[in-house]
Order: sequence, then structure tokens, then C-alpha cells
Amino acid sequence: MCFVRFRIILCLEVTALDNNTDKYDGYTALLDQFDKELDDIYHDYALRHNLSDAALWILYAVYGSKAEVTQADICNGWFFSRQTINTALKNLEQQDTIELVPIPGNRKSKHVILTAKGKNLARQIVAPLKLAENKVFAAFSDEENQLFIEMAGKRCSLLREFLKGTEKEL
Repeated sequence: MCFVRFRIILCLEVTALDNNTDKYDGYTALLDQFDKELDDIYHDYALRHNLSDAALWILYAVYGSKAEVTQADICNGWFFSRQTINTALKNLEQQDTIELVPIPGNRKSKHVILTAKGKNLARQIVAPLKLAENKVFAAFSDEENQLFIEMAGKRCSLLREFLKGTEKEL
């Protein structure tokens, strides 16, 4: 907790140094740092299990889904480029972790299916990750969880909206 207070104070002090800085810069800097820290937590977890970030999220998406998942579903739902996911899928397929099953009537799309080896791997890697994530949410009240999800979604939507057309302004 002391580290978080230090980081908050540091961000607010840095903001105070620049007279032209908007009053929210300290908050955005702090939130951006938390976003980066969260990315690093997942990245380190993937590395500890000899996976790329994309491979971890593919296993996560497929293992956690009740419906069949396609490459496009993963790209759209997890915000990865098609090239990144395609490369990770090829590697996972070569490792006999996933199978790409053609969808009848659709030459371009394939379902991403975990093999027996892939299911075992996901049980060992994704299941503990989901358990840790659930413990985090269990540490908060239902109201806090709902507010957190609503605010995170709103932040993404607003940032996307406010960034549209900024290239024209520059």
C-alpha cells in the first residue's frame, strides 16, 4: 500500500511541476502505470509458463468459452492483430495444443479447438490464473465489482471516442 501511495504522490507532484498540465494528468499517468503493471503481470505469468502473451490469451479464450471460438473471435474479443494470433495459432498447432477445424460453408474461418494436450495445458495454466482473478474480485464487494467494470468499460469507450479524429487536429 505504501508503494501505491508513493506512486500517487509522485504522479501528482510531477503534474504540479508543469503549469500547462491539465488537472487530470496525474490520474491518467497513474492509471496508465496500473494498466502497464497489469500487462506485465500477465506477461510474466505467460513467460513463466513458456508461452507468448498471445498464446496465453488464446488458451484463456478457448478454455473459458462455452461456445466454439474462431481466430476472428479471438482477434476481436482480445484486441490482437490477425497476424499476431495467426502466428501464435500456428505455433500452438505445431505443439499439438490446438487444432484448427474448418467451418462448413466458410473457407476462411476455422474453429480453434483444444487438443487433449491443450486441455491439460489450459487446466494447468489458465485454471489457476482464473482462480487468482476470481480471488481478486472476491476481495471486493459486489457493488465495487460492478462499479469497477462499468468504469473500466466507460473509460475504454470514452477514450476511443475522444481519440477519433485527433490526427486531424494535429
